[in-house]
Amino acid sequence: MSESTAIFVFKLRQNIALEGDLLLAKMELDSFLSDSVQDLVEIKSIIQNIPELSEIEGLGRLDAHVRQNGKQAYVANGSLELLPHLIRRVSFIQRIYCVTQVSPSTKAFLVDTVHQVGSIIKNQVVDNRLIIQAIPHYTLIELSKVVANHSKGVDDTKRNLDGLVDALLDRTVNKSVIKLTTIALSARSTTSHLTHDIHYYKAKFFPRMVRSILNSCTPELGEGFHVLDNFVGSGTTLLEASILGIPSLGLDIDPLSTMIAQAKLDAVDMDSELLATEAARIIQAIENKIIETRFGGRCDSDEMTIIFPDWLMKNRKMTGEIATELSREINRVQSAITGSDPRLYKLLCVLMSDAISRKIRMRFMGTGVGRFSLTLAQKPLFTIFTDSLRQYVKVAAMCEWLKQRIHLRLADAQVIAADSKHLPSNLGQFDILVTSPPYLPASSGRESYAKARALSLIALGLDNVEDLIDNSIGSMNGNGIDIEALTNNERDLVEWLHRDKLRQIKAEPTGRYFLDMRQAFAEMYRILRPGAKAVVISGKTSTFYQFKTRKPLYVVNVAEILADEAQRVGFEVDALHDIQLDKCNRNARPRSLDNYYETLIMLEKPV
Repeated sequence: MSESTAIFVFKLRQNIALEGDLLLAKMELDSFLSDSVQDLVEIKSIIQNIPELSEIEGLGRLDAHVRQNGKQAYVANGSLELLPHLIRRVSFIQRIYCVTQVSPSTKAFLVDTVHQVGSIIKNQVVDNRLIIQAIPHYTLIELSKVVANHSKGVDDTKRNLDGLVDALLDRTVNKSVIKLTTIALSARSTTSHLTHDIHYYKAKFFPRMVRSILNSCTPELGEGFHVLDNFVGSGTTLLEASILGIPSLGLDIDPLSTMIAQAKLDAVDMDSELLATEAARIIQAIENKIIETRFGGRCDSDEMTIIFPDWLMKNRKMTGEIATELSREINRVQSAITGSDPRLYKLLCVLMSDAISRKIRMRFMGTGVGRFSLTLAQKPLFTIFTDSLRQYVKVAAMCEWLKQRIHLRLADAQVIAADSKHLPSNLGQFDILVTSPPYLPASSGRESYAKARALSLIALGLDNVEDLIDNSIGSMNGNGIDIEALTNNERDLVEWLHRDKLRQIKAEPTGRYFLDMRQAFAEMYRILRPGAKAVVISGKTSTFYQFKTRKPLYVVNVAEILADEAQRVGFEVDALHDIQLDKCNRNARPRSLDNYYETLIMLEKPV
């Protein structure tokens, strides 16, 4: 068809709470619509210019499930042919309204659009103007997880998801379906969609943020784009790139991270009936040979097989009796999943690791001497595992439904173990890099992340914990750095830490952190094509407080220092965008009362 003009109205998701998300939403839409996007504080005000929109009823009404505070929508003019592209890609939009003239070509276009994106479109003609409503793919993906959580098994999940679409497009009067859809629309948090919640992971990406970054870097995808995440963590970048149809590669030095990231990708393609069959067998095996335990659950009386590290056994809460029972619980799960279908085994191992991490929580104090608090969940570890296994049967069904309903096709994504400071020479070159390096160790507990995963690493037979700690960015074992190699800002911080008796243990590891990041930036620069974009997400600042009074003593502008390191190796810094996150840990004193910001460091490799 020849290009037709249209007016687009983008209603924002009801659960957007912070201005940082609005910045990302606007940045994303601007990349698609050439900076023609205008804010709408009150979405119903658009009726003054487009009265036909007042004819929409039901859940599709302009003011149905709309944000209550601040901007509610955006409006822009553009080509009607953008509609399927926008449906597939926008991240923060709950519903797209599109207004254009009625013609044979627009009717043909609608038929073709449904063929491309699925039957998630409703249209009506008012005064010879075509009013189109569309549910963006990403909104449906997020809402589908909420619906799956309220479903029972494979068939019920798919049936409820069909009802979700019918309710969103006002094709049903079934009260229970409308109620479930309303629950989904009202969910405050929808960041665990698809397989993003496969494993507990501290400080992981927010999926919408990653998706909007990818969209902004690639508004019009051509053939051959490839994404790299050289600190892959739990694999959020890879899954989001895959949904968008962009091939990707993830790297991490942590073997548990690479296992989680691969399982997150594999689980999206899991056969729900196969997983349901295996889940029933595994749950039966776990329940068959068990006795009562002091945690209120039941467990087998097998001999202890997990050897707990000495540093963990020194914690006053980790008695020999508790260690024995925990080991037996882990052994019961290990025994049950042994011999599982090879297509499912890695997923089952990751779900077991997740159960371990949720059963045994270690919060390191960030003092540099390995102090940590220990919390044991009351629910038995194998119950946590079986609950997750049942949930992932429904997740597999949900993914199958999405592939059928919206023609979701996932791009290839690979995960390999590698050190970001020494990337393999045979990886080729990449067009986009999106990553979040480890945080500055000087004022956090990240020097002990590996220790917090020790039991999972041991249970899965993965690398030695101490080796992982030694080789990580900014390791606490980082002695003997060349302080003269640091920049002035970096040197000032290291020297301040040296002068503080309580913090001097972290001085040299902090210097190592900056030098390690310099090396990592050099590797990023080497592996990107000329003209490629890189977005590095970092905490904006890191603040040291006086322990008793909570008075700020030293503020480190971390993002600015990292941007300077990127420039040193040749990158051009396009912008620093500060994004406030709804990510506040009330147990992490004293910073828990502060607003938390991350910074998008926008880089480009010169042509």
